[in-house]
Formats: sequence, C-alpha cells, structure tokens
Amino acid sequence: MRRVAIFSDNSVLLKLWSHALVSHFDIFTASTTADLINADLVVIDSQKVDDDANPSALFSSTKARFLITGKEWSESKQINALVHGAAGYCAESEPPKLLLQAVSSVLKGDIWIQRHLVPRVIGALVKIEPEPADITKSIESSALLETLSSREKEVADLIRDGESNKIIATTLDISERTVKAHLTSIFKKLDVPDRLHLALYIKEYS
Repeated sequence: MRRVAIFSDNSVLLKLWSHALVSHFDIFTASTTADLINADLVVIDSQKVDDDANPSALFSSTKARFLITGKEWSESKQINALVHGAAGYCAESEPPKLLLQAVSSVLKGDIWIQRHLVPRVIGALVKIEPEPADITKSIESSALLETLSSREKEVADLIRDGESNKIIATTLDISERTVKAHLTSIFKKLDVPDRLHLALYIKEYS
C-alpha cells in the first residue's frame, strides 16, 4: 500500500484528509520534513508552503511528490508551486472524493491542476529552464523524439496541449489503459519523469 504523509498543523484538516484517504493508503502525519523521507506522496497544507521561504528545497527534500491543499490559492500561486516542483493543488473546499482522486492521479505520475493552467505552467518552465548546453544536446533530444512510434507521438502532442488521459483515449479511440501504457513507454524513451516534463520536452524539441 502506498504511503501518504499529511503535513499540516491544522488538526481539523488532518482529521478531514486522513478520513478521506485512510481506506485507500497507508496514512501518517508528519511534523517535520524529516518525517517525509519514507512517503510516496505528501499532502501538504498550503499554509506550510506559504510559510516556507524556499519552496524548491521543500519539494526536493524527499523523493515523494507533493500535493498542496488548503485555502483557496490564486492561479499564479498554483503555477508558481508547480514550477518549483509541486505535483498539484487541490482546494480544501473540494469534496473528499476529489482529494482522493487527486492523490491517486499524482501517485500515477500525473499533475493535478486546472487544465487551462497547464500551458501557463509549461510557459513558465520554458522561461526558467536553462538553454541546451550546445547544439548536440538539441540534436540528441530531437533524435530521441524520432524513437517514438506514430501513436506515441500523437499521445505526446496531446499531453503537450494539456489533455487528460480520458480525453486522449477518446480522441484517439483507444482505452485509458492503452494511453497509460504509451505514456510509460514515452517516459522511458525520453527519460522524463512525468507528463509535465514531457509537455515541456515536446514543446522545446519538436
């Protein structure tokens, strides 16, 4: 069973989130970042992120992925969090079943953010990503794209556009399971960790 840490000082939220997830995951509460080392995913209170002066260091402090949840955040805050390494944002006003869906999706390697924000996240990442060290890097990256099958290229292009697995499956008339299989293959061929970095890769090298 996947281990999910809940990182918050708010006892009400701790109880609410634990209740929503305990039947599906191995849940434990964390008091410090050191407690997060054995987690697969961290549900972190947005207040913790607001209070941290270096969110990039926070999100890279463990191999776990971070799903931020809490009070309503502006779209700019959500984008900034993903740019710095978070895997998603889910408002605390959302029903518990949506939090469960968000956790499940992030554990599968997806990001959890409003679809219309995905292009803005990619755009922000493009601006801060370093330029290829030399032309060889660009050539090699473009060459890797040629290792994708025609169907994998179609899937990758739809990921670049911010589409969900369900929409991709409908668009290409394949099952969601097949979409996931294609993504697993694409991630391996291009050596990217998730769909957000895949979208960035496609945007930069295709």
